[in-house]
Amino acid sequence: MEQDKILFIVNPVAGGGKALKVWTKNIYSILEKKKISFDYLFTQKPYDGFNLAMEGIKKGYKKLISVGGDGTVNEIVNAIMLQDIIDPIEISIGSIGSGSGNDWGKSVGIPANYEEAVSNLRKDNFILQDVGKVSYIQTGVEKTRYFVNVAGMGFDAEVTYKANKSKKRLFGKLSYSLNLLSTLISFKDPYVEIKIDGEKVYANQALTLNVGICRYSGGGMMFTPKAKYDDGLFDVTVVDKISVGTILANLRKIYDGSFINHEAVKTFRGKLIEITSKEKLYLETDGESLGHSPLYFETLPQRLKVLSGLSIEH
Repeated sequence: MEQDKILFIVNPVAGGGKALKVWTKNIYSILEKKKISFDYLFTQKPYDGFNLAMEGIKKGYKKLISVGGDGTVNEIVNAIMLQDIIDPIEISIGSIGSGSGNDWGKSVGIPANYEEAVSNLRKDNFILQDVGKVSYIQTGVEKTRYFVNVAGMGFDAEVTYKANKSKKRLFGKLSYSLNLLSTLISFKDPYVEIKIDGEKVYANQALTLNVGICRYSGGGMMFTPKAKYDDGLFDVTVVDKISVGTILANLRKIYDGSFINHEAVKTFRGKLIEITSKEKLYLETDGESLGHSPLYFETLPQRLKVLSGLSIEH
């Protein structure tokens, strides 16, 4: 196998089938036109992205490219971090966003234009970004998951769960916003305690919490608008229990990040985050619904090599 041969992992159902159309009508022909050497595999079921990436690494591929949404990226990242064949930093990950969110690529400089994104793979520009590791409970068992974008809890996790179920019909901002409104009716704000680097910083009823490495989630929303992908720190945003009217009045401000200036919003930064709650506090990472509290977050500074439109000097 050629040293720089690329393995594309395509999630054909991402974005309600958009990923498959983008692959067949755009990306494949661009790759052939540019005479780029590549192989590709299609996912068929949940977590196939992880299994296919793991198989690819065992076969010697060091460039893994996601064609899908942020969930597909997350599965590939988990394979990179969990494999024990080579140092994870020797494997490059890229993405040609065609799923329902594609929020991660906005923060790390991956071109939105398909031709530019493919050309970028040949340039081999890369950045080193932080990776988050979270421990949580699922079906009574403690599990861990790596993530590269944003983890959401409480209200955010419930909205994401509903949005994931409706992706075949809706996607992006519309799906998230509609499910946000429907969740307002039934959501009960849990009592949450947060420790950052060993110090208790929060104890109250909370509407939603986010722990971010990057800025965008939920189809363009900015719950952690000041997050930097390579500073070795999590950005934490917590919204106190507030009225439905206040939520609706500030909904637009989530898209430009200015909602963090509201008096009900608290922001923190740190390397180690511990979140406990009286009720079960549910979790999603990179748009994938997982388990529940207690939750323990750890940041791994600059442990992921990302093929980006930026350069490492930046």
